[in-house]
Order: sequence, then C-alpha cells, then structure tokens
Amino acid sequence: MIYTGLLFGFLFGFLLKRSRFCPTGTIRDIYLEKRYYNLVLLLAIIFTNALIYHILRYFELVPMTFLVEFPVIGIAFGSLIFGFGAVMCNGCLTSTLIKSGDGRIIGLISLVTFTITSYIAVKGPLKPLSNYFANGKLTLPDEFLEKLPFSPIILCAVVVLVLYFLMFRHYKSHKLKFKLPSRYTGIRHIFCEKMWSKELTVILIGLLMGLAFYFSSLTGRIGSFGISTPILTWADKICPIETAGIG
Repeated sequence: MIYTGLLFGFLFGFLLKRSRFCPTGTIRDIYLEKRYYNLVLLLAIIFTNALIYHILRYFELVPMTFLVEFPVIGIAFGSLIFGFGAVMCNGCLTSTLIKSGDGRIIGLISLVTFTITSYIAVKGPLKPLSNYFANGKLTLPDEFLEKLPFSPIILCAVVVLVLYFLMFRHYKSHKLKFKLPSRYTGIRHIFCEKMWSKELTVILIGLLMGLAFYFSSLTGRIGSFGISTPILTWADKICPIETAGIG
C-alpha cells in the first residue's frame, strides 16, 4: 500500500502549503502572541481525527489501539527539546519538509540535521539515554476510554460541533474585506494560488488523519500517518537504523 502512503503524504503537504499552516507554530503563537484561538484550531484537528477513528471502530473497520503506560518525564523532556528546536528552526518537521520542497536551503539544513540527530538518539551514542527516559518509572495509564460511561463517538461529536461553531463564527468575523489581485482564475487559482483558510485546513487535516487509520490497517499497521518515522525509514536505506517507536 505504498501508493496510499504517497497519496496521504501528498495531500497533507498540499494542505500545509496552501494554508501556510504549521502545527508547532500554532502552538508557539498561543504563548508568544496570545492567540488563544489557535487552541480551537488544534483541538479541531484532534477531535475530528478522533471522531473518524471511533466511527471506524464502531463499524469494526479498524482494530482497537492499546496504548501502554507512557513515561511522564520522558514525554515532558522530549517535548521540551522538540519545542525548543522547532522554535529555533521557525517551524516543526512538517514546515521543514514544505521548505525543502520549495528548495529553501534552511529547510534542507533542518531536514538533514533532524535526520542525523534522530539517528544518534535511536542507534547512536544517545541510545542509552533515550531508553532510560522511555523506560522511566514515573508512568501514567491511559484508561480514559475504559472509564467513559458512554460512547466516545458522542463525546467527540459534541466537541466537534462546538469547535466548528467557534471556527465558523471566527471566520465570519475576521474575513478579509478585500482581495489581492490574482494571476489565475478558476480551478488553477483555487489549487495553485489561493491561500486556504485555517478553519478549512484543520478540518481536512483531521479527516485525513482519521481516514489514515483505515488505510494503515490494510497494511497491518495500527495508527494514523507519521512524520518522523518515514524520514528515518528513508535514511534506513542508506544506513540501517531502528525506527520502531519513533514519531
């Protein structure tokens, strides 16, 4: 099913390119620029994805995912390093790939640096440290769905409706009252020139991530699509590395 992987990668990159949407930049601006509306955009991706997944689970189209207890310190430390690196590079790995596709040297440098440092952490000198954090004693179980007294579809559907309402209201109140002159018209303008709204983009990304569960299950893989693992997989063609559990 390599073709579905390429298709989902193309669609995901296309959405990011047309909307100039960066997930990590969106999180960063919540703190630095007090753009609290960005939290609505992020939650819209998460709950749209979750709604699609639980609908697929209801019809038994995808297998159940079982999440093991996750190390609190390891997750916090890794998130801190990732966030710091993303801010220093002015974007996360997704925006790095977009920049690389544009031919920008900063994107290529960031991509090569990420691949090398990931290799060092997975199989290089930092592997013992990575294993130490991954096997930390302070863990938290993921038992939320087990204790939920009703179907998670109901919870996700309610939250999605609220988030979509907030996005629609924000879009209507912040819609630009002018249009920049365009070079093209029709379909070419829409798909090759026009900047898509963040609201439409996060909905489509959530749908894409949810549907990825189904197409991944056809290959025997449980989960949605990843970002870092495919890059390390390509690097594995040059120098064999262990990519399981990354990204």
